[in-house]
Amino acid sequence: MTLSLSLSLLKKKKKKEKETVTPAFQPLASANPKPLTSLMAESSTQSNSKRQTLSPGKDAVVDRISSLPESLLCHILSFLPTKELIATSILSTRWKLLWTLVPKLDLDSDKINTLELSLHDDDVEDAREIMFAHVVSSVLAQQECGELQTFRLRWEIWSDGSHLDAWLGTAAARKVKELDLEILMYDSDVGNLKLPPSFFSCRTLVVLKLSGDIDIDIDIDTPSLSFNFPSLKILHLVEISLPMPSIMYSQEHSFLRLLSGCPVLEDLSFTTTDFSEGEYKLCVPTLKRLSFGETDFNYSDYELEINAPALEYFEFYGDLRAIKFYEKLDNVVQSDVYISRYVPEGFRRKWVFNLFAALNNVKFLSFSPRGTEWHNLGNIYPSSFQNLVELKFKVNGCSWNVLQDLLQKAPNLETLVITNGYDSVESNLYWKEPQYDPANLSSLTSFYYRGFKGLKDEVELVKYVLKEARVLKTATFQVSSGESKESVLEKLSMFPRCSTTCLLRVE
Repeated sequence: MTLSLSLSLLKKKKKKEKETVTPAFQPLASANPKPLTSLMAESSTQSNSKRQTLSPGKDAVVDRISSLPESLLCHILSFLPTKELIATSILSTRWKLLWTLVPKLDLDSDKINTLELSLHDDDVEDAREIMFAHVVSSVLAQQECGELQTFRLRWEIWSDGSHLDAWLGTAAARKVKELDLEILMYDSDVGNLKLPPSFFSCRTLVVLKLSGDIDIDIDIDTPSLSFNFPSLKILHLVEISLPMPSIMYSQEHSFLRLLSGCPVLEDLSFTTTDFSEGEYKLCVPTLKRLSFGETDFNYSDYELEINAPALEYFEFYGDLRAIKFYEKLDNVVQSDVYISRYVPEGFRRKWVFNLFAALNNVKFLSFSPRGTEWHNLGNIYPSSFQNLVELKFKVNGCSWNVLQDLLQKAPNLETLVITNGYDSVESNLYWKEPQYDPANLSSLTSFYYRGFKGLKDEVELVKYVLKEARVLKTATFQVSSGESKESVLEKLSMFPRCSTTCLLRVE
């Protein structure tokens, strides 16, 4: 039986009976919220303009899904957002309370329907906020599954975010394992939403993802307040407030204290613009994946020391500063480095040098050096990349030398992907063919050029690759110049190829 069919039956059923649900949170009377099941079902029907009805006789739909075991049905339902999940309660008697057994909540305040409220524009957002609080509280109160596997909440707050403390308290009491919280504050006078200190000791949490207008800061003068996440393995902090103090208190900042309270953390991702001048030490011995960067230009000259000997993946994007690794990363397999074009005066070669010194064991490297400083840096690679088998490089007019040096230091490279840089930089620097070395590109089997325009420096690079790569199997070009594929292919076919089995492709 299809969901659209069940939603059609809902309106027929409403004519016969009216079901009400007692909410755990009593909203303001002015909002006049509808029962939870009705509210969710009506919201779902907004996107379903066509409805189906049962056909009599041999064309009737056989309901085989309802005969499945309850555990399997709950697993299937766990892939639905909570709004759609609750809407299934009108399918049949068996389905009426089935949604309460699914150990997952996925709620988005933007999905709550206010079209039928007949309110003025100034009142709609207040009503939406009240209705959403009613929905979340009611869902938490009616679920009967005990432990909560996942709690995802996206909340657009216009005035009052006080309900969050109770919701997180309920989630912690139900031993939540995954929390994904996105908060958007529209009232600048209210300030960021602070998480309740009691939640910082959720022992069952395995995945924690926070994004938006959230503040994790706690009072460093209160020793009783601390972070204790003994089971947390994945921590993602996206554009949340990480207010950094002065240098003398840098190691006492809540973010660093948070990391110290995660003894088994394996995956850390965070973005910030709040690193102030100072020295910071990030010590997570169990960490396997680290991704961090800045979403806006940061004028502060900070230093970040990373102690993560088990690291297997490293990503950085933003304005590079002094990043130091406590020891060489022998286990790192993949790294993505995107250095912004907005570099401070006195851009230091040693910053890049030290970074690649720690990463020279990588097998898969993606490197995007933006800006105009690169031609002044000279060689930025401390040693050869013996393990590098795949390189993705975004090039502009000032970074051809950076690519050239890297190709000479990767004797075992098998896959090369070049992307034409999105920040076109005027420069008199062009690709210069390296001195002949039989090891150069000797293992290359696949070459891909994305955004090929046929410019002089691009053509010279392509000629070099085709001439030196003796075992090359495919060379693929994605054209962005407006020239026909046939014309580009004809020109490329004229270049000498060392590999007799190389196939040229133009997309």
